[in-house]
Amino acid sequence: MRGVFFRIRRFPKPSTPELEERFTEMLDDIKTEHNSVQANIARGLQELAKERKDVQQQKDVLMHAGMPFDFGQFLDRFYLSRVGVRVLIGQHIMLHHPQEGFIGIIQKECVPSVVCEHAIEDARTICEMSYGISPEVILEGNLGLKLSYIPEHLHYIFFELIKNSMRAVTERFRDTPDKMEPITVVFAEGSEDIAIKISDKGGGIPRSGMDRLWTYTFTTAGNTLEKLQQLNTPGRPIMAGFAHGLPLSRIHARAFGGDLHVMSMQGHGTDVYIHLCKLGDREVSVP
Repeated sequence: MRGVFFRIRRFPKPSTPELEERFTEMLDDIKTEHNSVQANIARGLQELAKERKDVQQQKDVLMHAGMPFDFGQFLDRFYLSRVGVRVLIGQHIMLHHPQEGFIGIIQKECVPSVVCEHAIEDARTICEMSYGISPEVILEGNLGLKLSYIPEHLHYIFFELIKNSMRAVTERFRDTPDKMEPITVVFAEGSEDIAIKISDKGGGIPRSGMDRLWTYTFTTAGNTLEKLQQLNTPGRPIMAGFAHGLPLSRIHARAFGGDLHVMSMQGHGTDVYIHLCKLGDREVSVP
């Protein structure tokens, strides 16, 4: 990160079109170079707990000298800052490549249900590559609602949440696919925000795990280190297991005044509520 800071700091003031174009290219390179930050941090957390004898992992909380260190809160702030920086970089870059209906990376009339359909197809592809089958996803409610938003952020949220639901439902009904329950996504518009509910009947989450959903070290999908090692296996999709998808989805929702909540019934399923601010005048909710 220091190298990036000095690259930007030492770059001459972009006072000509040529310098401004070079500056934009540099920002694009920086943005691309840091695409792997999420996987690197997940790998670092696992290596820290494994290699450092003075750091232990208890109930998915990292302990140092007998005292818990709240990596969740630390990473919430880090990722929230990262989202903001990448929005600024992306906005600068895309203003040089204008698209109809967009101002930079912001779509003036973004339709969440359309973004959700694309995310469903992406999640279904991974699910079918991993399990050979995938559950049906039904969209309900006000499918035509619109708001000014960044579709890339919406896609990330939908993709992560629907991927989680698909995995839970598929694993629960793998032996009886004819009884596989569909996932439902409901869209509603209020006076202040847009609410979206994603519901599945994948068996739910144990109550003891609810408080740990946001720790970046808790996952219901098996060993995180094994999942990270699969990144080096070409053609082998990773359905879940990084422990970052859910907390990062909440960060993306909170970055523009929204929020994300999870309600679960073990033995039945899970409901996730997404709230998106449509007024654009709320402060960022820092955890």
